[in-house]
Amino acid sequence: MKIKFSFNKILEAISKNLIKPQKNIEIRLDRLSMDPHHYWIAVAKGMERPFTGEFWNHEQQGVYQCFHCKITLFQSEAKYQAQTGYASFFQHHKNSVKIIETKEKFRYSALKCMNCQSYIGQISKDGPPPTFLRYSINSGALKFYQPKSIKQLQQQSQQ
Repeated sequence: MKIKFSFNKILEAISKNLIKPQKNIEIRLDRLSMDPHHYWIAVAKGMERPFTGEFWNHEQQGVYQCFHCKITLFQSEAKYQAQTGYASFFQHHKNSVKIIETKEKFRYSALKCMNCQSYIGQISKDGPPPTFLRYSINSGALKFYQPKSIKQLQQQSQQ
């Protein structure tokens, strides 16, 4: 038996006070249009399998932005090879990442984008100096942007 589910009808019923949610539920329409992989990472707080993401072995110069809101999260200068299979950084861009401490004393804490609250990865305290932190980030949570000035320098050096 298939159940037909329409978000538009639910939103309409909530706005007309026909349905009263038990809790304050925030339904983000931009999240409804995501493909399953990005939804699984951003909303369901999933982690990609190691060594399968696009940026785990990425070495170009530029900035890494949030896939959803395009705020700058990390600089390529803070990226390093941690051999964990994830894009690993030792420092985030100022005021871009929110660390969610877990109640249990796990080795890892969750990371969210400060702007759109999308889950992006995990942080642990076994990174390199100077911060000794390792940000393990899902490639599906990132977009890479290479500024024009860096592109021009690379093209000039190749000629």
